[in-house]
Amino acid sequence: MSEAPRFYSKVAAERLAFDQAAKLDRLKYTVAQAKNAPVYKHRLDGVSITSLEDLRSLPLTYKKDLKENPPEAWRAVPLDKAWHYHESFGTTGTPVVGWYSLDDIECEVDVIQRWLPEFGPGQTIMNRYPYSFPVPAQLVETAARLMGGTVVPASNLVFNVGYPRVLELINKLHVNSLTSMPLEAVLLKEAAIEHGMDPLKDFPSMQGFSFAGRILTPSWQATMEDDWGVKVHNLYGSTEGGPFATSGDDGHLRLHDEAFLFEILDPETKEPIPVRDDRPVVGTLVATTLMREAQPMVRYWTDDLVKAWRDDEGNRCIQVLGRAGGLKQFGGVEVTDFDLEEEILSWSREFGSNVFFVVITHKGFLVRVEAREPGRVNAGEGSRRLSDRLGVPVKVEVVPRGVLVNHVSLITSPQVFKPRMVSDHRVEDRRVINLSGGLINFWADFTPSLIGQSMLKSIKDWLTSLRFRLLE
Repeated sequence: MSEAPRFYSKVAAERLAFDQAAKLDRLKYTVAQAKNAPVYKHRLDGVSITSLEDLRSLPLTYKKDLKENPPEAWRAVPLDKAWHYHESFGTTGTPVVGWYSLDDIECEVDVIQRWLPEFGPGQTIMNRYPYSFPVPAQLVETAARLMGGTVVPASNLVFNVGYPRVLELINKLHVNSLTSMPLEAVLLKEAAIEHGMDPLKDFPSMQGFSFAGRILTPSWQATMEDDWGVKVHNLYGSTEGGPFATSGDDGHLRLHDEAFLFEILDPETKEPIPVRDDRPVVGTLVATTLMREAQPMVRYWTDDLVKAWRDDEGNRCIQVLGRAGGLKQFGGVEVTDFDLEEEILSWSREFGSNVFFVVITHKGFLVRVEAREPGRVNAGEGSRRLSDRLGVPVKVEVVPRGVLVNHVSLITSPQVFKPRMVSDHRVEDRRVINLSGGLINFWADFTPSLIGQSMLKSIKDWLTSLRFRLLE
């Protein structure tokens, strides 16, 4: 694979080719550019930047600000300069906005090269990100255009590219790399097993996964690498802020200090916490963009609680522990998303599973884990181990494969057709009688056996839900 050039556009080179001293000029640019956005115009009125220390005098920008102001309030360029408009998934409620110029996207591609090591001329990349509001799909497209590579656009939120077709395409097109949300690798593995395939042996062209959308704990990353025999890379960022960090070969997320001014602030006092190389510190990540022109963000309070430290080379590394306001509290104990997932997966990895689901009730944490041979897994030992590690009451329930993941839905997918308004029953095998039938066949892959399995799964899920309600 040919080595891609470091900078792909004149704009990217100009924005990224600066040393520490030149960051001051980039901060001045960011503040000046932000004043073009209505929401920052009054907030930064009269602000003058003379040193990097002036950053702390600027007001913080919160997620609620993004949600309470209309999209146009954040656009800092004329509309004809705004290339893309994106919104987040809205995981925490109202989706937040992200405006991008074409230069913004190209600069981000240059920053995230560690996330896309398999990209290059002659490589085939399957893009499973939805081609809708989230921004990663467009980053992948632009990366392939600039770095080289053939993209297979197989969005995971459309009817006509279900899991069976994805598995077929990986082998038919000799796909080298797959980009997606992390759970996609788990679901593809389950679908492959249902089709009698072994992810370790039956996809020889696969070299790596590039994930974004949520953070992988070390054990989660390790289980995926064990399942597929490929390298996994993780990107951490946001629609509104950009790519904050990418993982290296050691799995650690390294902050993109060349593209942002980062602060680690105390969640309560908002005071800075210095990042040292002798011990990790924990605080909320705050980011100021140095590259964005369409939507610069000034001291953006990400709401993400991170553990930060410096590696042997002086790079700032982080673990994302979860949303500061989303910690799971029980009996005076706070459990982070990171610790919860890491402890469960470090245990379930011992019997080859990374399929789990957690239900929190007034009695504690119920951890449901799939296993190929449930009778061989000691649920009581798992309960004791997780309770000790997490400091909260945990009950483990080990269930057979297919209880947490609906395998019928994985191996069946509707068939989508071109729109049609005429059906000739004299010569066509596919005889439809209305417009809906001409567009899509929801029962394309269903057999009487699969219909029965699906109905039985629904009944079992309803009974399980009733049991959980009784626990309350």
